[in-house]
Amino acid sequence: MLNTKKTALRFLLISFILVLVVCISIREFTVYYEEMHKISDIFSTTKNVSYKEIESDFKSFKQCQISTGENIHNFYLIKSYKAASSTLSNMLYRYGLKHGLSFVEPQDTTTNQIFPFSHLDTAANYPLIPSCDKVYNLSTIHSRFEGKDKLEKTMPIGTIIIASVRNPISQFRSSFNYFDTGKRLEKKGVNFARFIEDPLKFSRMYLGFPKEFVILEEPKELLLWNQQSQVFGLYDFKIPVGIGRKNILENKNYQMKIEKFLERVDREVDFVFMAEDFIESMAIFREMFGLEYSDVAHFKINLMSRNNSVETLTQQQQDQIIEFCYIDWLLYQKMLVKFEKIKLNLRYDLKYEIDIIQRLNARIAQYCVKPNQYKTDQSEMMLPDLNEAGEKDVCCQRIVEQEWILNHIIRT
Repeated sequence: MLNTKKTALRFLLISFILVLVVCISIREFTVYYEEMHKISDIFSTTKNVSYKEIESDFKSFKQCQISTGENIHNFYLIKSYKAASSTLSNMLYRYGLKHGLSFVEPQDTTTNQIFPFSHLDTAANYPLIPSCDKVYNLSTIHSRFEGKDKLEKTMPIGTIIIASVRNPISQFRSSFNYFDTGKRLEKKGVNFARFIEDPLKFSRMYLGFPKEFVILEEPKELLLWNQQSQVFGLYDFKIPVGIGRKNILENKNYQMKIEKFLERVDREVDFVFMAEDFIESMAIFREMFGLEYSDVAHFKINLMSRNNSVETLTQQQQDQIIEFCYIDWLLYQKMLVKFEKIKLNLRYDLKYEIDIIQRLNARIAQYCVKPNQYKTDQSEMMLPDLNEAGEKDVCCQRIVEQEWILNHIIRT
């Protein structure tokens, strides 16, 4: 009986010690885990991404002037207005400056933002700043894509053609705000609701657009209609820029031309960024072409202030935009299918890749900019607001710069 009691006491003592050891171990692990991850809220959503990994990528960001000499590509950007193209331009400028690449830049600075601005016209009428090795590696300016054959007169064979597209409804609204169309119309007593009821009429009356929208030559001003299709090369197919959905559906000739236009875009564009899924697009782009995470880290560039924008659209207004931007709508649907096909062939964890970019963006913001991140300038643009450390760091300066400033850096 005594031996039984001793055995029971010994068992209880051993059990108590084991429980105590387990509790201490759990506590020590918890403290260790908290210390390893107690850095910022940016590391609180996904356990797979480690602090060390983000810090390694952040270190790479701070070495923005040091080229690894690996995975160097030639890129041509089809720069669509108000479709995240300024952010893409910033990324490509940084990529080019880091690796010492040459840029397509016209000698006359007044032609840098001209539209449409084709590479064929560049060679003939707008001489480029000479490249040291007579090769141009990157094009990020506003230009009109005219097909690979004409592009190769300026850039190397095999240049990777990338583009961005945006839902035509939100893109039209953003362009309307960005180009101050509303302010110009307000002077004539026309608000957005009235304008969108018959945009062709009011454009002819007050915005100086042609009376006939069967435009075969370059207009003096960028048109709001099918704006994305214009830079993708719509003019090459002799398709009226301002033709609406109804007229297209009634005209088989236009349908055939639009189909050929979309086929060329689908065939010759190597990668498309979807503005609505921008970080997802960045993650796939980085993996596809072997770029570093620091290469695709970014701030949004050229954001418009909420004080200067038409935000809410009725369903009728949205339908009206699609009616007048129907070619853009078809282009957007075509690029969306292309993007989804790329996603179907992925063989890696896309969510993990997105997490890294988001956290690296947050880590860079933590280091470079003030807590509120953005400030509004005199033109009502929202710009990243650098803090004291960011003002002294060239890598911080580059990642927040608008393209015209980076363009000046390249020229000088």
